[in-house]
Amino acid sequence: MKNAFIRIATGSSFTLAMLLAGMSDHAIAQTASSTAEDTGGITDIVVTAQKRSESSQKTPLALTALSGSELADRGQVTVASIAQQVPNLNVSEQIGQARITLRGIGVDNISTGAESSIALNQDGVFYSRSAAALASFYDIERIEVLRGPQGTLYGRNATGGSVNFITAKPTFDLEGFVRLTGGNYSTYNSEAAISGPLSDTVAVRLAGQTQHHSGYGRNLVSGTKIDSRDSQAIRGQILFKPDEKLSVLLGADYYHQKDRSNGYHYFNPAVDDNGSPITPTGLALGGFAPSNPRDLASTTDPRTTAEFYGFRLDVNYAVSDSVSIRSLSAYRRSDYHLITDISPLGNTLFPLFLTEKSDQWSQEFQLNVESDVNKFVAGLYYLHEKIDGDLTAPFNLMAVGGPDLLMQGYFAGGRMKTKAAAIYGQDTYTVTDGLRLTVGARHSWERKTVHDQSDFDLARVYDPANVSLVPFHDDRKTFKSFTPKIGIDYDLAQDVLLYASYSKGFKAGTYNLGSATPPLNPEKVDAFEGGIKATLLNRRLRANIAGFYYNYKDLQVGKVKNTVLVLENAATATIYGLEGEFTVRPIEAPLTLTMNGSWLHARFDKYVTSDPTRPLGDGVTTDNGVPAFNLKGKHLPQAPSYVINVGAEYAIEAGFGTITLRGESTWSDRVYFSPFNLNSQSQSAYNL
Repeated sequence: MKNAFIRIATGSSFTLAMLLAGMSDHAIAQTASSTAEDTGGITDIVVTAQKRSESSQKTPLALTALSGSELADRGQVTVASIAQQVPNLNVSEQIGQARITLRGIGVDNISTGAESSIALNQDGVFYSRSAAALASFYDIERIEVLRGPQGTLYGRNATGGSVNFITAKPTFDLEGFVRLTGGNYSTYNSEAAISGPLSDTVAVRLAGQTQHHSGYGRNLVSGTKIDSRDSQAIRGQILFKPDEKLSVLLGADYYHQKDRSNGYHYFNPAVDDNGSPITPTGLALGGFAPSNPRDLASTTDPRTTAEFYGFRLDVNYAVSDSVSIRSLSAYRRSDYHLITDISPLGNTLFPLFLTEKSDQWSQEFQLNVESDVNKFVAGLYYLHEKIDGDLTAPFNLMAVGGPDLLMQGYFAGGRMKTKAAAIYGQDTYTVTDGLRLTVGARHSWERKTVHDQSDFDLARVYDPANVSLVPFHDDRKTFKSFTPKIGIDYDLAQDVLLYASYSKGFKAGTYNLGSATPPLNPEKVDAFEGGIKATLLNRRLRANIAGFYYNYKDLQVGKVKNTVLVLENAATATIYGLEGEFTVRPIEAPLTLTMNGSWLHARFDKYVTSDPTRPLGDGVTTDNGVPAFNLKGKHLPQAPSYVINVGAEYAIEAGFGTITLRGESTWSDRVYFSPFNLNSQSQSAYNL
């Protein structure tokens, strides 16, 4: 996508008469170390990755923290936009569903009810819906990306890691900002916030964002511009702080999107067992493929409608100087609708309609005890979610030599309920001055209940009001897991930390909603990790390096089976690699050089499965005798072997403020989008 843009951000002063103001220096200073500020060196960011406040450089795990000011300076307004800044983070999108992977572990299915193996949390609240993960984020204090299994403190669906968004909170100092972005494709984005006191004990913050751009392509059948963006979001928070011991924070947010995005595009044909291209049915029946891959040729204009909102109540109470308790209650609502076309080649063969609605309640109680010797955290967690959804794909009889008539075709849908509970604890014990031992564990319990149905009906003419007559399939399954962690870290010098750990990750089994099939087995991963975090040369050089090794079992991999898009359990995979993050300030403050890179070996050890586009297989068969492919040694999807990002930033002080010049370059190795590792289903190596 070519998208030139210009950003307009105001200075750092604030007056009531003019609400064009930058983030206050006070807010930025809260994330920086005073030592670095005095010397013009590299600052630290205070994080809560281990559910307590500490410097990111003192947190003994692979962690990338980005401050809100960094995100704003770079114009990063979506989850996808931060991927270049984080080693081994890969973010893609399929019909509006986020596909986030860390070190090769993520989500590989977009069917109703599918869940990611990367936990997405905002202000401590878990977001289960992958569509909600792509909703724009704004007025962010910081982002923390935790790489590696987080089975102890985060639990469910954190097999590969966790992405934590922490929003800016109400302040008792009056502050605010407005940011505007404009560019080609009629791009105009806005973000604004205002915060201040209502009294000595009550403060409020209101923030919002809009995003708009016209279509990057056109539907050649209707003439409509497609792949546009129109979204609006607002968030309000009120903080009650009667004294230094108690704080009560009530927050609410709302997001709405309605545009012509997420249409399927045609790029190239599939191949048969001999590697020869297969002519798509739409082209064989007289359709046409657009010459520009940005365009499509569909008798149905794509349409996306999304509505996400939620509430949270966060209560913190300091029992003493060393003991505090927290209660976090939250409700999330997700309502997502999509219309697209599986075969956008000029004729109506396979239109697609997807609907997913989710209601989620969660409650967490947390205890923190912090002394000179121990840093202990324990908690209880409960979640209840109800998902209603369906995927409907009418079928035109032309595709099988019949008349031009839409029949009911494929339907999969129903309801899935999830109840999850856990108890966890973790303690970091100071053995000697500079040496610490961390031990933790979590016991998780999860029950999924399904009430679903599926159908492939060529006997009835398509009627959206009377989709399926197939009886419902009812089932339920309970999953349990014990996920321990043990780690050690040592201060080699004042600003040099060595660490090593073993941890276990767990993602509960699930159902392919609408397939009437037995549940999948849980995913499990055993992970070993070690690294060094160093800030040297009077804080002008920072080097964070991590290495890891995973034994990954029962991967939940997405594929097409007959006419159904499903998950299935692959047997095992081995994942290992190295990551490095480097920052240099060769001269005081004005010049900053950055580089991060990753090497990743993520391969299947044992996985035999069939491919519906190549029915002959490669000589092996599945357990039930179906010709299949042996995928041993194949890359896991969305797991490029090498990625490197370099950047340079130079600040020029001017009379009216600071002018910052920044440039970045990211190179990625080939990315495969399916476990079969076909070049036709991949992105070749590229540089941005």
